[in-house]
Amino acid sequence: MPDELSKNQQRLIKNLIQSKKARIKNRCFIVEGTRNVGELLNSDYTIKLVAITKEFLVSNPDFIKLLYKKVPQGSIYQLKTDELDKLTDTVTPQGILAVAEFKKTDLKDVIHGDFLVIALDKVKDPGNTGTIIRIADAAAADAVIVGKGCVDIYNPKVVRAAMGSIFHVPVIESEDLAKTLKDLQAAGAAIVTTYLGATRFYFDVNYKRASVIIMGSEDEGVSKDIVGISDEIVKIPMPGKAESLNVAVSCGVIVFEAVKQRINS
Repeated sequence: MPDELSKNQQRLIKNLIQSKKARIKNRCFIVEGTRNVGELLNSDYTIKLVAITKEFLVSNPDFIKLLYKKVPQGSIYQLKTDELDKLTDTVTPQGILAVAEFKKTDLKDVIHGDFLVIALDKVKDPGNTGTIIRIADAAAADAVIVGKGCVDIYNPKVVRAAMGSIFHVPVIESEDLAKTLKDLQAAGAAIVTTYLGATRFYFDVNYKRASVIIMGSEDEGVSKDIVGISDEIVKIPMPGKAESLNVAVSCGVIVFEAVKQRINS
């Protein structure tokens, strides 16, 4: 049987769930649920600890075997169901969570060939951000770049919404998104920016070349300085009465146009 999770460990988990400052200080984040922890186990992320309830231990024997195979000895702990309920903000906890270390990826590590990158400018909604990471994963994009002013990528709601994809696609945080985009331009990429005032449609652009697709904030769109350095400014045609689309939906529409063009080529 695993050791009991200590009060100090419970306090750490609570802080990591609630506070970006705590996540940065400890260089760790929380992964919740069977699917997400399963994806974590099969990734190259470093796992600090895994906490499970007795009910999870009894009802998931195959997963427990995998857990003991993948997680370092002495890093699996048990806690009571009511203790887990107090720690997490998940409505229906699945009886398992893990603490994983941050993983740093350098931009130069993802620039190769006709790379495809999604960049986010002040996208603040964690559900949208997590979904965009899933889109990037599904499209085999080389990276997601998150600019300053976006939601913390290690926010538990982002990690849950990404549904394991955060362990498949590099997510790079940029303190100066405009500079990062200029570096990508210098590496041969076309900067394709979504903008409501655009006159060109997204499907009229060539995505077979190295491309960076920029998605802006839900309220304000892409910053003017980013629009100013873009190679292509595009919009999605909307003949209906809706004024706009959810940023994750818009991202999916454009990214899979890039996928279609690349497959057809």
